[in-house]
Amino acid sequence: MSKRLRLPDFGMYFHTDSPSPIDFICRTPPNLFHDLVFLQSYIHDARFKVKKIRLRNKTLQIPMERDRWERYKSLGKLESISCDLKISPVFSIDWESPRKSVRRGSLPRNKEFAIRNVYLSESYWDDSDKGEIIFSGHGKRPSRLRITISDIFSIRLEDSTKRKTSKR
Repeated sequence: MSKRLRLPDFGMYFHTDSPSPIDFICRTPPNLFHDLVFLQSYIHDARFKVKKIRLRNKTLQIPMERDRWERYKSLGKLESISCDLKISPVFSIDWESPRKSVRRGSLPRNKEFAIRNVYLSESYWDDSDKGEIIFSGHGKRPSRLRITISDIFSIRLEDSTKRKTSKR
């Protein structure tokens, strides 16, 4: 029998005892799946108000509250922290909702959205110069935020340096 390959513990790069805010930047160009897995780990269950999203000069800015999953192992409970997610260049954003009361492309501005998954759509692989990052919500038929990006893009997640964390 051949020797089994043992993968490294990638959790050692994610879990921390430090209360310091994070400043996560995807590599340029992003190493797609690896970087998005780390990003998803940081923003899983993050919440934001639709009305707070800003798309200016091809930079999408989403202020949100995220649960600090990277500290859960050492704390034994979740704490939340304010942060800013920036993605660029972004060409457009589009909301998809399975509910009949909300037409495609819009959600109520006061709605709070919670992120369950982050992934690249199949359009990213179609040999064009554009693709999509999708933020999917919770539920059997979740709402989605589709973010049209360049094939080379940057992502930065920066926690607030103000020590205002909350317990969940």
